[in-house]
Amino acid sequence: MKRPAPALSQAREISVRWHHRPLAVLGVTVFVALYQWAYIHFVAETYHSYGFDYQPVSDFYVALAWLFAILPSLWMPIKLTRASQLGYWVLYLTVAIPSMFVPLFTGLNRPDEVVPLMAVLCVGVGILGIGYLFPLHCVRRSTISPTLFWSGFAILGGACTVMIVVSFWGNMHLVSFADIYDLRDNAQDAGGTVLNYALMWSYGAVYPFLIAWGLYYRKKLFFLLGSLGQVLVYSCFGTKASLLSIVFITGLYYLLRLGRGPFSLKLVWAVAGLFFVLCAIFMVEGEEPDLVTVLLMFLVMFRSFGLSGLLTGQYYYFFQHNPHTYFSHLKVVNWFVHYPYHYPLGTEIGYYYYGALIDTTAHFWATDGLATLGLPGILLASAACAFLFWIIDSATARHDARLVGLVTFYAIYSLANLSLFTTFLSGGLGLLVLFLYVLQPTTEGSMARGSRMQPVRKPSLEMGALGTSPDTA
Repeated sequence: MKRPAPALSQAREISVRWHHRPLAVLGVTVFVALYQWAYIHFVAETYHSYGFDYQPVSDFYVALAWLFAILPSLWMPIKLTRASQLGYWVLYLTVAIPSMFVPLFTGLNRPDEVVPLMAVLCVGVGILGIGYLFPLHCVRRSTISPTLFWSGFAILGGACTVMIVVSFWGNMHLVSFADIYDLRDNAQDAGGTVLNYALMWSYGAVYPFLIAWGLYYRKKLFFLLGSLGQVLVYSCFGTKASLLSIVFITGLYYLLRLGRGPFSLKLVWAVAGLFFVLCAIFMVEGEEPDLVTVLLMFLVMFRSFGLSGLLTGQYYYFFQHNPHTYFSHLKVVNWFVHYPYHYPLGTEIGYYYYGALIDTTAHFWATDGLATLGLPGILLASAACAFLFWIIDSATARHDARLVGLVTFYAIYSLANLSLFTTFLSGGLGLLVLFLYVLQPTTEGSMARGSRMQPVRKPSLEMGALGTSPDTA
């Protein structure tokens, strides 16, 4: 068969690159339309008691929300060239876009007061993207052997697991999501600093690492051990995140393996497709949806794509009328800067809005941004997150970006619910980066073999540029 001329081949490649961007923008636009419909017709009505509400506003402000929600899709990276870009897309879809609409519709602030919040959040998303224009730092390679690493990993994972089992022995129960708060209340007496770290490192780092490693290298035992570990944590403390991590990491794995198209397109259209299916089911079933539909709508509409937007609005309004923390909500900083509140930050916000000691800890743009300095804090938090992403990509550059993405995905997703510092230090993200830095890369049995996907080349300045890589993930 005759080989195509270089000019023709180059033209085809340019054509492929050209149509990816419109498809990404179209996918985001479809998602925004479905999100607005789902919020007005389901979320605001079903979860009104949580603070969700729908106060109609003029088309002008809705159009601005659409503009600021869709605008980042013009520069978001199309192809996965650095592992943190996966988290970048997840934060954009689950936090930034909901934060354009929910604060506008809940009515805590006047629409004209929400516009600056939209604009600054849009700039914050852009600051995260600027980080990919900088070349990665060449980190000195670890000399620790795989045998020594896995021995240390087994000791750490075993110690954490034993500590959890001993502390909760006799109080472990597999309950429904409706009963998890009773389980958490019963588990409060077993608390303590050491145990808290064991719990957070287990379900935030050790067990997700086993799940991701098992999927990527097709080692069923690793996947099974990691999954059982997450079920163990759920049975002790009722943490939905531990169970959902199994589903999310597995779903991400199959999404990465699906077809030859750029990962961002698959992610955006998968999310849009999920919303379309759920909205269609809700319309068909009417006011009496079955239990499975209610559960899926809760996990997707409320927990994954609704709560972050609500908390953005609540934090924005609260810190317009109350003192900023100036980072005093963080340990060590509060030794030097006075913390102006009685309760921890999330609990203080929960008490203000719900009159009860409810923990409403929010994403990093709210906790490290709005709470610390207001709107300027969003920009500062965005720069700090971009630097954190650069550290992650530099420390793990010798591994396949897809492996790093699988391993760190759920920890980075925690940024949609926790502060930067909590996520990195106690939430497990820093520990995962350390694991990947120490562990020697290998391709034996990896998902790159025997599949249509090509391994991602080592990141460089060109590959780190926004959407300019010739590689496909």
